[in-house]
Amino acid sequence: MRVLVCLILTLLVSCNNSSRDLPILSYKIDVSGAKNYYKINYQGFTNQLGEPFKIKANTIYISNFFFTRCPSICPPMRTELISIAEEFSEDKNVIFISQTIDPKHDSIPILKAYAEATGIPDSKWQFIRASEEKTKLQAETYMTNFKPNEDGSDFYHSSFVALVDQEQYIRGFYNVLIKEEVERLKRDIQAIL
Repeated sequence: MRVLVCLILTLLVSCNNSSRDLPILSYKIDVSGAKNYYKINYQGFTNQLGEPFKIKANTIYISNFFFTRCPSICPPMRTELISIAEEFSEDKNVIFISQTIDPKHDSIPILKAYAEATGIPDSKWQFIRASEEKTKLQAETYMTNFKPNEDGSDFYHSSFVALVDQEQYIRGFYNVLIKEEVERLKRDIQAIL
């Protein structure tokens, strides 16, 4: 009986996934081996409306890198992100941020048309751009990178999204092309909320 009670208590504790259980992943290790935490910053980015992009207080966001002409992983990623955005449509503290890796092509009007085609309101999903240099630095803060492929028709880039909490710390990475990862993302959003 005691073993059964311990097992039930263990299961209950492990099922209680709170935001404290999610690690803070936005840090770098310095030469002494200490973790130096950093926050995600969007200074210098502009959204699809041509406005400077700013994160509102108490906002959780799901962030990814993409480009509008992407012929490979972006269309299925977009479909999955639309589905997740619709699921969290009533929660004003959850937004989506898609950062173009092709600022030479993805102008404000192109991003606006792309955003409108999602059917998700601008208040829920921001499509942003910055200079190439700023975009590359931002990718580094998200621990990713990208580069054009040899024929220039596509970029090599990740199908992962990041979950960022209200304090602008990265709390998780998820491959949105894998169903189990999408379900984990949804659970982790709820945990942070």
